Amino acid sequence: MTDSSPLLSDWHDHGAALAQFIAGAKAPDDLLPLMSMAITDGFACMLGGASSEVTGRLLEALLPHYAGDTPVYGTGKALSPSYAAMVNAVSAHALDFDDWEDPGNTHPTAVVLPCLLAVASGEADSMPLSGRDFAHAYAVGLEVIMRMGEVITLDHYARGFHATATLGTIGAAAAAARLMRLSPEQTLHALSLSVSQAIGYTGQFGANAKALQAGFAARAGVESAFLARAGMTGQPQILTSHRGFVGLLGQYDAQRLDHMAASLGQPWGLARYGIVIKPWPSCGYTHRVMTAAVEARDQLKGRLEEITAIHVTMPDYHYAILPFGQPHNHNEALFSLPACMGQILKEGRLTTADLKAKFWQDKTLQRLITLTSVTPEPAKHMHANYDPDQPDRIIITLANGTKITASCVWPLGAPQHPMSEENHADKFHDLTGHPASEYPRFRTWIDQADAVSFFKGYQ
Repeated sequence: MTDSSPLLSDWHDHGAALAQFIAGAKAPDDLLPLMSMAITDGFACMLGGASSEVTGRLLEALLPHYAGDTPVYGTGKALSPSYAAMVNAVSAHALDFDDWEDPGNTHPTAVVLPCLLAVASGEADSMPLSGRDFAHAYAVGLEVIMRMGEVITLDHYARGFHATATLGTIGAAAAAARLMRLSPEQTLHALSLSVSQAIGYTGQFGANAKALQAGFAARAGVESAFLARAGMTGQPQILTSHRGFVGLLGQYDAQRLDHMAASLGQPWGLARYGIVIKPWPSCGYTHRVMTAAVEARDQLKGRLEEITAIHVTMPDYHYAILPFGQPHNHNEALFSLPACMGQILKEGRLTTADLKAKFWQDKTLQRLITLTSVTPEPAKHMHANYDPDQPDRIIITLANGTKITASCVWPLGAPQHPMSEENHADKFHDLTGHPASEYPRFRTWIDQADAVSFFKGYQ
């Protein structure tokens, strides 16, 4: 394979630029600690979600038909590679505790990591796969997600597309192609084939389908890479053309595409944007209000019974995917702003144990939910999820007329407001049941000569 291939000869072809980058780029060493943290967090989310209702139902449906040798982590079961990737991604996303990134507005690790684990399980016999191999494949997958996110902009998400399922599919295919060491031409076909499967809707939030869409993306990423290696082809321009992914699911802009092709790895998206590690298992758009609620709780000093009203303001496209007031089940609770905020005001926490205890059924919390109103405001700027000019705000009114206010631009867990190492270790324990003291050891996956065996040691 040489650059004289018809597919790769025209460097104005943005898809070809992506394929060449995916096949050969290596992330700088200074990103390794961030990737070590993100994949450790994603793996913990996978183990924590393995016992979820949606994972259990999915396994029940798939096991009779797709049994194999690829681990479904945390369950003791195994499936064929693409379906193991699907179930592991559903587990990773089931609790909405998994990380997310800004320009694409996706939960990247929940899709890319299960895809890599599934590919690696089958490839390990023919080629050694180290922690660095995992890291470089993960990095290029996230680079594709972030840079394509810049191209289609946050308008893609605001229009109702579940970017984890759309951009995530393409990023997963890129990561799989890199780990499998596909040629640039094969990689371009893998991206093209993935585009035909890259779909999902925010209108599915609050149902099992939300986590399933992440699973569909991981499965499609694995299968697209396998198909491309076997010689299956797709139209190379379908990712970036007027009548392809960018033009139909976004707004075609040649300048943004040119910028994407020129900026791949310059700097890396992970370096520019970082990644948001969640402190609480709920939709990320609840987290600015929840972070503000931590501050408000300190001011309340336990006077919950004196609250007569709680008013929240936030950007309208954030609130649009939080339609549930009083939730009726686990899925709705993750997307109920009043419930998640009220839990922080009441307990100062939201953990997986609280989810299992059905925290939304608590009588005190239900009262706080009924007192909560939300005013969605038109977004001032659609170029960033967390706009410093438009923080989320809380006003809590007490019976004596006192008003307690708090606001938040950067939620806890954002690169600008990171969690402590102790927070990360506690989250690892909460999700996996392993002692918090084991968290630093797990992060050494990135230094392993045989990363596949390391991860399988936790299955």
